[in-house]
Amino acid sequence: MKNYFIPTKQNKYKPLLLRKTCLVFYSIILVVVNTFGGFIGISEVSASNITPSTIVSLTNQERVASGLNELRTNSQLSSAAMAKAQNMLDEQYWDHFGPNGESPWQFIIASGYSYVYAGENLAKGFRTSEGVMEAWMASPTHKENILSGNYKDIGVAVLDGVLLGKQTTLVVQMFGNMTTEVQGNPPAGSNSVTKTAVIDTGQIKAISITHPKAGNVLKDPVMLVKGAVEGEGGGEYLVEITSDGEVLTEVGAKGSNWEYSSTKEWAQGEHIIHAQVMGTMAKSEEIAFEIDSVAPRILRETLQVQKEDWKYILTFDTDQEWHEVKIMNGDEEILFTKSQSEILELEDFSPEQSIVLYVSDEIGNVSELDISEYFIAGVSDEYSNISLSLLMNSLGTSRGVNIVVVGFLLTLIAVEVYVLWRKGKLGKHVGDLFVIAMWVTILSIGIFKGFGGITI
Repeated sequence: MKNYFIPTKQNKYKPLLLRKTCLVFYSIILVVVNTFGGFIGISEVSASNITPSTIVSLTNQERVASGLNELRTNSQLSSAAMAKAQNMLDEQYWDHFGPNGESPWQFIIASGYSYVYAGENLAKGFRTSEGVMEAWMASPTHKENILSGNYKDIGVAVLDGVLLGKQTTLVVQMFGNMTTEVQGNPPAGSNSVTKTAVIDTGQIKAISITHPKAGNVLKDPVMLVKGAVEGEGGGEYLVEITSDGEVLTEVGAKGSNWEYSSTKEWAQGEHIIHAQVMGTMAKSEEIAFEIDSVAPRILRETLQVQKEDWKYILTFDTDQEWHEVKIMNGDEEILFTKSQSEILELEDFSPEQSIVLYVSDEIGNVSELDISEYFIAGVSDEYSNISLSLLMNSLGTSRGVNIVVVGFLLTLIAVEVYVLWRKGKLGKHVGDLFVIAMWVTILSIGIFKGFGGITI
């Protein structure tokens, strides 16, 4: 056994596992895994580190740093992005425009979003949200979308699937604006405000706030304030909105309806707002509403999974009351509500795929946590190496195999160099070691370069 790993006199100071025959064998393994992995069911990468919310957050960080407004997550744009991602998988193409004439705009229109400005960024094959954003910001066309003053809304979809023969992760980012109002990059230190003149307000008799309603509990911290006026005036007018006793803004409007769209989040808790038409006595009733956008957070340190014969028992604590728990095991969905036992029992449960725990409150704020590793630990007797299993889950099987093979070879080379150096024979074998080291280096460059993805 020693001759396989360590240079000795018996193996002529070349471990058997570093002979040409073995190097050819390693090469065949890597070629099969990386070239034909998708066809034989070997996963390429896991998308557990890429989430729409993180993509949105990173996008807004870049915009704020450039003096631009933050984008609001729009459910219609998110639906359009998911429809586009699914269409690429269904029709097997990687482009902004599909083989049957599919365009990004048709998905946006089909979602019900009536855009004046719209844009799309695509990415695939990345492991992290940060990697996606770095690649987009390094591309002038993608960066232009991210830092465009034309947009107010954003929708992001992340979808795993087999595209063109390879298991991969698709990221679709869609931008939009349903108005003609745009924002340029303001000069450093500027804080200018433009007002619309008050014209022909004499016939406006009343004003009301139509959204939010009194008593609403809203989970979107960036929401629209909408209202209407009554009367015969058809000109332009100015609405002053007061929040919690302080003037929030002044909004120019024309016609019977008006709205205010803030680029900043409303603070958590209760708010009281009212509106008044400037230059008139028309003033709305006060509207009290509450912002609650914080989901129950799963306390990881309290999470436990126990296996008892034919079932798993899952227990955990959260930092606030939860209403519903959903567990996704691949395509299988298991629901629990607060009226049920605090102890979640999973009967006839086979944890063969990624397992994600979703916890939500009564109004729908959701937090999520990948808990696959807890189930692997719970059945550790079925695995010879838990850390290797976790590596395969987090990186994807093919990339896990790449890292294991290259790591093994580097270890063998390091051992051989050390032993030959100690025996004073390093100079005689430096040529062979150099060839092997270069071969491993080329492999490593190809493998780690593959950890990046593609954007269009």
